[in-house]
Amino acid sequence: MDNGQSKERLATINTTIGELIEAVTEIALEAGKTEQEGYKLASLTLESILRRRRVQELPVLN
Repeated sequence: MDNGQSKERLATINTTIGELIEAVTEIALEAGKTEQEGYKLASLTLESILRRRRVQELPVLN
């Protein structure tokens, strides 16, 4: 039975943090209208990725 919650499947990619930063930054710089905007996009994207990972790793305290 569907309780209204979506179940998202995430793929796992084995990479280094440096490779992740480089790839995200390269894509963001291409997408941004200016270099400054590209770096801001990269920053926001990396923060989102790392924050989501951190939330998944936090233990549940009862």
